[in-house]
Amino acid sequence: MFEEQYKVPKPFLTQDTMERIERALMQSFHEEEEIHISYYRDGMVQDMYINVLHIEPMTKTIYCTDAFGLNTKFKFDELVNIN
Repeated sequence: MFEEQYKVPKPFLTQDTMERIERALMQSFHEEEEIHISYYRDGMVQDMYINVLHIEPMTKTIYCTDAFGLNTKFKFDELVNIN
């Protein structure tokens, strides 16, 4: 119940923002460089540094490693910003 008060609605993304996120993901994948993302999950916006390993266009899933080398994945619609 305590966590419920900190939940926020998912931020609205413009088409320009979605395209910028997509370009940054592709650049991270092709150049094997780390990027800083913000993502929305469980009512909260969180930040993480990732390296993109694979992008699956059919399922709109991004497979990556975090700053600690742990494998993780995101759905494209979870991403809200790239810094």
